[in-house]
Amino acid sequence: MTIKPNDFPSRLSVLLGLQGVVLTDEELSHTTERYPRCRGKEHWGVREYVRRTGVGAREYRVVRGSSIEDVYRSAERVRAAAVGTALNELDSQETPG
Repeated sequence: MTIKPNDFPSRLSVLLGLQGVVLTDEELSHTTERYPRCRGKEHWGVREYVRRTGVGAREYRVVRGSSIEDVYRSAERVRAAAVGTALNELDSQETPG
């Protein structure tokens, strides 16, 4: 991953905007903080989890490969899928060739 930390939030926001998704400042900050911790080359995907508390019975987490560390969580699968797609696009832009 060679995305400069200053560029990451704006690049992610642009890619999400193309999909019609806007993250809150808190969501964007959390994702920006978590992204470097989720190393690897696998594609980002969405996993569904049952929530034990709170509104709604499901939570969708964006993870890389078989990792258990997530970079983003949402009660809406569409939003989580958009984040996963945007992260995959960012990673592909950083891969030479």
